[in-house]
Amino acid sequence: MIASLRILIDSSNPSIIQQLQHCLSTHSQEIICTQTLSGNLDTLSQGTFAAAFIDLKNPHFNTTLLIRQLYAHQPCHLIAVIARGQKLPSIIDNHPYDDILTTPILTSTIKKIIFQITASQQKHSAPALPSDFLSPLLTKTQQNKQLAQTLLERCFEDFPKQLSEIKTHVTQQNIEQLQNCAHKLNGSAAFCGFTTIQQAAQKLEIFAKNHTTNQLANALDSLEEALQSFLGHQDQLLEQLKD
Repeated sequence: MIASLRILIDSSNPSIIQQLQHCLSTHSQEIICTQTLSGNLDTLSQGTFAAAFIDLKNPHFNTTLLIRQLYAHQPCHLIAVIARGQKLPSIIDNHPYDDILTTPILTSTIKKIIFQITASQQKHSAPALPSDFLSPLLTKTQQNKQLAQTLLERCFEDFPKQLSEIKTHVTQQNIEQLQNCAHKLNGSAAFCGFTTIQQAAQKLEIFAKNHTTNQLANALDSLEEALQSFLGHQDQLLEQLKD
């Protein structure tokens, strides 16, 4: 499953709030709305937010002051919520928006944004390196760090594209294409010795082959989690291979 994040929704539009809450609830996020905050903006200082959806037509808050409060402790991923065709200011209080979300809101767009936020947080949190990343790869390359680095860079480039294709095929129930894509990722991960990714891709491939469609969503979550962990260690892995 995608890791839970603390997210703020700043909007006075019931329709936008409902759509965002519905989309975000499918990922088990902790959701707080400015309408439910007691007192003034200082309430935001009681905890940090990983992301904030800012409705630029919201008349209840001073957007500049709100963003300043959100940045009081650590950077916050800012998503501007606008109507299609609405003009977007490029910068608010020296803080550019990280994403733009147009209405009507699509669940697939929300999922993509949450994935990016989670991957970014994992990348900068510097967690311990999983044991099934670098060591097996070096074993397969006979301790050739230059070759291992080349393979890693190709994986960091290809894996997100492959995941995107897999997610599309799961959503559209393109079972044959899904099986082929999962098989390709399974082979790439196995070749590099990335056991966790390989097993997750293999499970998805088997479910597609057997047309076990009711298991595809859970299998996709497991694969996405494994890939997030891998992508979140990109800098650490490449840095270790420079020694």
